Amino acid sequence: MNAVSSINTSYRIRMLVAFFLLLMTPISSTFATEPPTEDWYYTLRPGDNLLKISQGLLDRKHTWTDLLRHNKVEQVANLAPGSIIRIPMHWLKHQPKPAKVLSISGSAQIKRANNTRFKVLKNFMMVRVGDEISTREGNVVIEFADGSTVRLEEQSNLIFNKLSHFGKTGMVDTRLRLKRGTLSTEVTPLVKGSRYEITTPSAVAAVRGTKFRMESSENQTKVEVVEGSVDFRGKHGTILVNAGEGAIIKQNSSNIERSKLPPAPKPQFASKTVTDLPAKLSWEQQKNIAQYKLQITDKQDNDKLIKTNKSTKPEVLLENIQNGEYDLAMRSIDKNGFEGPDSVTKVSVDIASEIAKLLSPETDSILDTPKPVFLWQLQDKSILSKLEIAKDASFTTVIGANSFDKTVTSQVDTNLSPGTYYWRVQTMAENSVQSASAIRSFALRGVLSPVKILSVNYIESQVGLFWNKIKNADAYMLQIATTNDFKNIIKEQTLVKTRAHLKLKVGKKYYARVKAMGSDLFVSEFGPSKTLFIPQAK
Repeated sequence: MNAVSSINTSYRIRMLVAFFLLLMTPISSTFATEPPTEDWYYTLRPGDNLLKISQGLLDRKHTWTDLLRHNKVEQVANLAPGSIIRIPMHWLKHQPKPAKVLSISGSAQIKRANNTRFKVLKNFMMVRVGDEISTREGNVVIEFADGSTVRLEEQSNLIFNKLSHFGKTGMVDTRLRLKRGTLSTEVTPLVKGSRYEITTPSAVAAVRGTKFRMESSENQTKVEVVEGSVDFRGKHGTILVNAGEGAIIKQNSSNIERSKLPPAPKPQFASKTVTDLPAKLSWEQQKNIAQYKLQITDKQDNDKLIKTNKSTKPEVLLENIQNGEYDLAMRSIDKNGFEGPDSVTKVSVDIASEIAKLLSPETDSILDTPKPVFLWQLQDKSILSKLEIAKDASFTTVIGANSFDKTVTSQVDTNLSPGTYYWRVQTMAENSVQSASAIRSFALRGVLSPVKILSVNYIESQVGLFWNKIKNADAYMLQIATTNDFKNIIKEQTLVKTRAHLKLKVGKKYYARVKAMGSDLFVSEFGPSKTLFIPQAK
């Protein structure tokens, strides 16, 4: 065989091998295909069409024609109300949806994603992706877009890695990182395709159920499932933790320790209304229990934590607590540190003490003075009372309040801005128990500053008027008259901007004035008039 023949034979053998290798290679590895994904199902409603659905649900990369192809629909007319179409999950539009702080007990801080320093965390503050909340002696309740909540306990740090909401589908993608500390969750039942996941330095908990607790320390992560189930995974594997179970993943261990949670203790008090203080409430003592943990939360204040403590006996002494509705949650802690489900009892505190009778101002009064006087009545002269004023009926932030004393009248120290307010009177008996009166609303009427026309520009028969901007003004009323007493008004116009352009007759004198206009709570008068005159061209 000559050299040329040998080279051709070798070349043919290499090409044949390459051909067989190509035949054996999966198609998915030789052609770029769209990654497989789970479908979300949508049921057409009356008035729906594919264009409307695509605009409301799909991202910018996909249109209604993609839905046709994916569902293999040949005739759009065949899609009647009740028809079901499949939409790939990764086609759906989604957007960041911040969480909200519902209540804070004690002190807590927040570090924004683009900041390096923590600042004070406040009620109703929005929490966004990348933010970190740190509690010291505090306890924080946070609500997510779908209504799920998480309670962050003392000495904890929580980072919000992802907060996505898939619009009208109801699906969410919530991912949190618990750097240290303890949290408890109450997750709204997840829509198919939703994700709710919490990671720690040593484990990951993917939620399938509704209620569970998680604790992260330096060397381990513990989970306690109260309702539903949780996929609990670590470096060496995954287990499904069901309701009534707990599990621990330790950093230096390949085993996931599982344990049954202790049962909830039963309350031993029949009445759920407390009418006298102090009041001692007890739960059933259980065997093989190391401690009991109590939490009292205020149902009227977004589950704000009022009191928490651990003791060797399942009991609580209610002393200095205001009238209201509370949840008393008692749980057992076994010798291995696992905490069981809560025994939750709704308790109403209703101490018989005099409630102030409000006299003035009357409900829905409209007042003209920025320092109104408030008056109420008490029969028992030993009762102390104080005035409270707020901008909302829930008294989230009290903007005017004095200290408890025996007077039954009060006047605010500083001027109140125009707007709607609410007021009530807190009373305190000798046992330090407080009671709140009924709530009344009132409004303060304000006076808008007079408008001054600053300049007038003339261009042939065109006149430009310019005036100053007035605080709290929504619009301005311009009047043009032929007499300075404005009895003969030839033009009246309402404007949002602080300027106007007019066309007037040459050689004739006019008069202009402007009045600021606000809401019903504001009164106003016209400012000084301005003479307008366009001389005839020479």
